[in-house]
Amino acid sequence: MSTKNNSNKEWAVEDHPDWYRDVSPMHYLILGSFPPHPARQQYPFYYPNRRNRLWPVLAELAALPLQWRIGDDPAVAVDERYRIMQQLQVGVQNLGLQIERRGMSALDTDIRIVRFQPVVSILENHPELRRILLPGFAAPHSTARSFARYIEEQQLGVCATEKIQLNYKFDISFAGRRIECVILNSTSTASRVKYATLLEQFRQQLAR
Repeated sequence: MSTKNNSNKEWAVEDHPDWYRDVSPMHYLILGSFPPHPARQQYPFYYPNRRNRLWPVLAELAALPLQWRIGDDPAVAVDERYRIMQQLQVGVQNLGLQIERRGMSALDTDIRIVRFQPVVSILENHPELRRILLPGFAAPHSTARSFARYIEEQQLGVCATEKIQLNYKFDISFAGRRIECVILNSTSTASRVKYATLLEQFRQQLAR
């Protein structure tokens, strides 16, 4: 749905579902903004729309093909994605705990984070975590720009908004250690970035 067609829709409050599944060890953490509208979710887990390219990219890197199809038990979709996370030693979480959404849009221009997830608890529970990946940076409420707000609120560091762009890297400080953060392209099909480009970006950042 375009921003133009959605401009007259009212803003509604949504709470994030309790989807978090821990991975140990967790050397990498992928953060998103917020799931699509519940009416557009195909299974109860992160990036729950098959049009999004995150899971195909991660599945290829993990060499674990995605076999779930619409009509199958949604729990199977969750389990196979969790196995991919375990294989790659990567956690997945969204930044928004509570948001305001305009209409049914999934665009970052139509989503405003009201309350953040306690991402610091993941940092606390995983001292082995060494890199955070932030797919999406262009929109005002994109993952990267929302994360910049979050780390400032939590006094973890600074992500200079004027420097937010593809491949921008910065560090945050937590419990005496430094964690690298890197900005990547959005995996949404609303982005015109080619699949092969996304695959190579994630391959480089998830290299062990």
